[in-house]
Amino acid sequence: NIIVSISTFPTIMGERIFLKIYKPPRQLDKIIKSENNLNVIKSALNNPGIIIVCGSPLSGKTHIIYSLLLECANQNKNVMTLESIAKYNLKNVHQCELNENVGFNMDKASRFIEFQSPDIIYLEGIKTKDSFDYFSSLVFDNKTIIMEFLANNMEDLRYKLSFSDFETLKSIISCLIFIHSQDSIEVFSKETVQKYLV
Repeated sequence: NIIVSISTFPTIMGERIFLKIYKPPRQLDKIIKSENNLNVIKSALNNPGIIIVCGSPLSGKTHIIYSLLLECANQNKNVMTLESIAKYNLKNVHQCELNENVGFNMDKASRFIEFQSPDIIYLEGIKTKDSFDYFSSLVFDNKTIIMEFLANNMEDLRYKLSFSDFETLKSIISCLIFIHSQDSIEVFSKETVQKYLV
């Protein structure tokens, strides 16, 4: 099955239509070939902390994130998501679609998701410092947070995270996955990411 999100936009030459195609998520070991990197990711999924998936637009961040969710969906954990659009229905994952039209945005959802006692939360597109601070604080309540972060390359990522707003976030990153291309994915453990981002 292929899932496609469709965006239309009026132009003077007529309606422009943009299709974004999502591939079905694969098992994590089909994407991450290194056993050591796989162990780093699995350890991060099983411990409190923040897992950040980075890359440029359309690099495949969502594909990796859905594979992470698949990995922990069968471990008797309460896995929840906050997404603009649920790209695939994942078994044993409680997916929630945000709806700006009725005022159900990230800020509102974040205020109530903690009452659902999630073990693992995936957040799509956090944009405000308050949201970063709130979800970072959940790590101290033994939650695992998966979030995406837009960066064109590693230097861009280092620059963006150099601002003081991200100090708390940086200190509790347990794993960083950077997608350079479909065939080039770097995985940083808690120790290596702290050295790199200092």
